[in-house]
Amino acid sequence: EEIIKIVGIGFITLILCILVAFFAFFHLNSWEQISAQCVQLTADNKNYEITLSDLSYEHVSGVRINGKGEEIPVEGQGIALSDLLKQYNVTDFGKITVISDDSYSAKVSADEVDKAFFLKEETELRLLVFGDKDSKRSVSNVKHIIAE
Repeated sequence: EEIIKIVGIGFITLILCILVAFFAFFHLNSWEQISAQCVQLTADNKNYEITLSDLSYEHVSGVRINGKGEEIPVEGQGIALSDLLKQYNVTDFGKITVISDDSYSAKVSADEVDKAFFLKEETELRLLVFGDKDSKRSVSNVKHIIAE
């Protein structure tokens, strides 16, 4: 009786692992592939591929706060989210969703766009929203920006 329970649990676990692998494969293949050192901006039913080396960066400095409440100084080259949107004439939106290469995402409301920056980190961008009490919206390796 114990062996039957163990075999049954093992079988169910195997089936669940196969389902998770199937859905992960489907999810990862459903994304449009973005070139290395590029970000895709989606706005007004259009997709723009932005090459990171083509962006105009400026000096960005501030403080972000991690989950423990510790202040982390931030300084480097970056671009304001508002400036990036202006470059592509994106003006009609209620929120911006920023998505990393591993599908981690964060939302920035239209009212917060002026506090959000993309910090250049070697060959990728990191979203920072200054004023957050927790850095959950610190999205690294940004690949998609969606204006909704």
